[in-house]
Amino acid sequence: MGFNRVKGADGTTVGGQKAPPPELTVPGVINDPAVAGITVFDPSGYSHVGDPEFIPTYTLTQELQISDTLSLVRGRHSMKTGFQIRKSYFDLFQIPQPRGKFSFSGEFTQDPDHNDGTGDPLADALLGYASQIDISNITQTRNRTPVFGAFFQDDFKVKSSLTLNLGLRWDYTGPTVEADDRQSNFDYETGQVLIANQNGNSRGLIDVDNFDFAPRIGFAWTPFKDGKTAFRGGYGIFYGAQEVRTGFQLGYSMPFFFALSQSSEFGVTPAAYVNQGFPALDPAAAAFPGILSADRRFKSPYYQQWNFSVQRDIGWNTLLEVAYVGSKGTHLQVLRDYNQPQPGPGDPQERRPYPQYGNFGSITNAGSSTFNSLQVKLNKRWSNGLWLLTAFTYSKAYNDQPEICCNSPWPPDSYNIAAEHGPADYDQRYRSVTSFAWDLPFGKGRHFLDKEGVLNAIFGGWQFGGIVTIAAGFPFSPATGLDTSNTGTFGQLRPDQIGNPNVANPSPDRWFDPGAYATPAEFTFGNAGRNSLVGPGTRTADLYMRKEFQIGNRARLEVRIEAFNAFNHPNFGLPDNYVDDGEAAGTIDYTALSQRQVQVGARLAF
Repeated sequence: MGFNRVKGADGTTVGGQKAPPPELTVPGVINDPAVAGITVFDPSGYSHVGDPEFIPTYTLTQELQISDTLSLVRGRHSMKTGFQIRKSYFDLFQIPQPRGKFSFSGEFTQDPDHNDGTGDPLADALLGYASQIDISNITQTRNRTPVFGAFFQDDFKVKSSLTLNLGLRWDYTGPTVEADDRQSNFDYETGQVLIANQNGNSRGLIDVDNFDFAPRIGFAWTPFKDGKTAFRGGYGIFYGAQEVRTGFQLGYSMPFFFALSQSSEFGVTPAAYVNQGFPALDPAAAAFPGILSADRRFKSPYYQQWNFSVQRDIGWNTLLEVAYVGSKGTHLQVLRDYNQPQPGPGDPQERRPYPQYGNFGSITNAGSSTFNSLQVKLNKRWSNGLWLLTAFTYSKAYNDQPEICCNSPWPPDSYNIAAEHGPADYDQRYRSVTSFAWDLPFGKGRHFLDKEGVLNAIFGGWQFGGIVTIAAGFPFSPATGLDTSNTGTFGQLRPDQIGNPNVANPSPDRWFDPGAYATPAEFTFGNAGRNSLVGPGTRTADLYMRKEFQIGNRARLEVRIEAFNAFNHPNFGLPDNYVDDGEAAGTIDYTALSQRQVQVGARLAF
């Protein structure tokens, strides 16, 4: 049996949340001690004033688990069977704009004859003319998820040179329910919001898979009598469950959670006047509220994983391993907007499938991924003063949508997911990492200077080692800031590709050619591929020298000299990927890793 409970709080003061004085209280802000504080005033280009968004945050994670495993050995069979029962708790209190936010752009203090940004956002703020307002209601979620599992495995020693691993696992994860039934889902057939445990609805609002059976198969075979060669392989299925994420869970949707956001008519009518504060927060009166939904017929996400390797003892205390490793993800949990309008002229709101609502966070188990790799590893165990471990991986990772993280990612076009298929964000075509330690052959007991004396004290007994990494860059997408689709999409928009963006000698001044892209035609999405460009790779060597000095019979002094990025190789970050950013497009203005850093240290052991 196991029990674990972790509580967290972020952004709270020692004495708790303090209400602001009357002269700093904004009309329309809820008087709730849990989120008391100062409203955010955010003039563009200036530091904001007020307590940050998403503050305070309270979390509680709790796990209660009961499990048991029975092991049984009978002849050549080593069998195990067991079960697990778990109840998972996740409580979250986190509101985007609990005290409201005023944004100021300078549009109301600019020269009326020259609409060229001559106004000052701080001047707009002093006048109290907001270009945008945002405020959220106060809510919290207390999620509960039941988990059951059982397995059987047999490690069958067919003969001394061959072992089979045969197993089967069953997993069941029930729907996540909210302790007070404060969650909702959306019925796309009727266009209605479904409330948990009301009108015949279930508490979890989704139906889950009941029969997630996962086979596990593996083998190890040493075919030759010398025992220096081994073949290994395995295949397994690994199921996931409905993931309760911070901002993307059914408790953060209408009518339990809603947010008000209003924008100005540019330079004409402010979104709000500060002295009048915020409109009343009424979910029934909310204009075009956003909706969160999850697939009502939930399909468990799962990965198939497989590998095959050959290991060979090549002598000199050295083992060589060559392996093929792959995986395929199915029904992965991703994010789409099933209330996105089709491209076209006019107000996007009127073209939505459900025009009474705004953007949807449609959580769906429809993502997929593949990963294939060749992996080579050479491991020389410590002997003759040398240890070496080097690993090289050549791989390809593709998916059609990254899995949900934080507040993203939406695809630009939720109805054309095929356009999103491309290299995964974590795709790194090659990566080589070499670690080594070498006792330099100088000093007492070594090949050279094998004697006591001053030379031994200075040059003898040193060890040289480090980690050397050489890796390819990660992919990224060309982007544009112009929504030619006129859909109001939350996804990152891409341009049309009209040429070859690759340059002969990429450098920070010109990593790719922005001229290879063009603005898409009106009411269309760009055709440039997702993650179709590759950023700078990594070249770094972290090296050290160390030596121990014996002091008497009971003490040792270790001296270390360490150099990180010892050769001072610049490892650049990703370039500006917005092709319509003028001269900045395609350029890099920062490094991803630090330049050379050297440190000297000593350690006395006695």
